[in-house]
Amino acid sequence: MRTLQQMIGLPVLLESGKQVGRVLDVGFDEFWQRTCIVLDTKVWFRKSVRIVKWESVTTEGEDALVIAGPEAIATVHRKDLQRTFHTGLIQLKELPVFTIDGQELGRVSDVYFRKTEGTQIAGYELTDGFLADVFEGRRRLYLPNGPEGVTLGEDAILVPASYDRILEREPNAESDR
Repeated sequence: MRTLQQMIGLPVLLESGKQVGRVLDVGFDEFWQRTCIVLDTKVWFRKSVRIVKWESVTTEGEDALVIAGPEAIATVHRKDLQRTFHTGLIQLKELPVFTIDGQELGRVSDVYFRKTEGTQIAGYELTDGFLADVFEGRRRLYLPNGPEGVTLGEDAILVPASYDRILEREPNAESDR
């Protein structure tokens, strides 16, 4: 599995080998599938951002992303970035995850994707805050049925009540002793 945080900061290269930027963020559609990558910019407080549609990414490697050509880069107004991981109007990072019976499982700190299944989210890494992460570790919530039964709203993610039993705890130094 690959996490979204592993993608942020990766160089984005043309097939000619020229670097056109680095991954700043990832955009999603209303079903929270990856739709684009947002490229970094050297100028702060710009009203527009450069994006590359996900279908223009020819290679998603461990150390870089490769796109077909410079024509794959588009400029959009910053307010048109609706759903992203951490820079859009609706942000996946820090979104709370609740079971449908009202139990909070944590807040999204990262997202998992399966390399073979493309753009669909396969799981979430959840946090309960800095101290809980240090002493207990973060928790992973893999989606056994994919997006089925999961409601991805603007203010929260709702999952079936049974998902509280499939949370996996990330090992850390304190809990290994």
